[in-house]
Amino acid sequence: MKDLLGIPRRIAAISRNTFIEAARNRAFVGLGIAAMGLVASSMAVSSLAIADQMARVLIDFGLFAISLLEVVIAVTMGVILVYKEVDKKTFYLVLSKPIRRSEVLAGKFFGLVGVLAIAVLLMTVAWVGSLILRSVPLKPDMPQALVLAWLQAVLITSVALFFSSFSSPILSGVFTLGVYLAGSSVPVLNDLLSLKKGALASSEAARFVAQTATAVLPDLSIFNVGKELILGIPISWGYVGAAGAYCLGWCLLFFGLACLIFERRDFA
Repeated sequence: MKDLLGIPRRIAAISRNTFIEAARNRAFVGLGIAAMGLVASSMAVSSLAIADQMARVLIDFGLFAISLLEVVIAVTMGVILVYKEVDKKTFYLVLSKPIRRSEVLAGKFFGLVGVLAIAVLLMTVAWVGSLILRSVPLKPDMPQALVLAWLQAVLITSVALFFSSFSSPILSGVFTLGVYLAGSSVPVLNDLLSLKKGALASSEAARFVAQTATAVLPDLSIFNVGKELILGIPISWGYVGAAGAYCLGWCLLFFGLACLIFERRDFA
């Protein structure tokens, strides 16, 4: 019983250290600067648009930049932090204490989730600032869109931790980006599968690969609501809650697989 009560405390300690380590990491600092610059550059991009399209460009480009940079931060930090612990031998010091490997992974995950939350807040400030400077009215559903962008990055973080539990940083990054690209293309694959003509209709192998991808990969398009935000289509908090439950389910799956692999991994 005493051991069970200590689990949250141990996970919280790892999460706090992970958050501090990630925030001080040069890669995160560089990505943060790039993110702020990319969001701010939407002002320059909007100046090239037709006058009545400036607001749409600022909103769409800003949300896209935030969503993309959140994913990049999730992939980069997710594949670096676990490998860094093992490579520098600091992981052995942690495991010498009464703590499970799954608790270490949980602490890493929650620490990165906190980093992503801070990153999205900072980028939101830059985005909202660019909208105000251009006298663009703020959309009432912007908070929902930003939460969805954060949820997508949280899901990608779980994918990155899963691959980093058994692979090198480069391969983990490639695999995670592959899942992100394929997951973002699930609606396109479903549309192609419904056609009676085309490559997926004529090739059984290609059709099998596409069907497998749509069956085993998360559909990341549910987190992309840029079109709805621009067109003024309401984004309910009920939808955000459903997307959050969807994200939670996939995170539990990838985290569970990561724990199974990590517990059996030989670090000798």
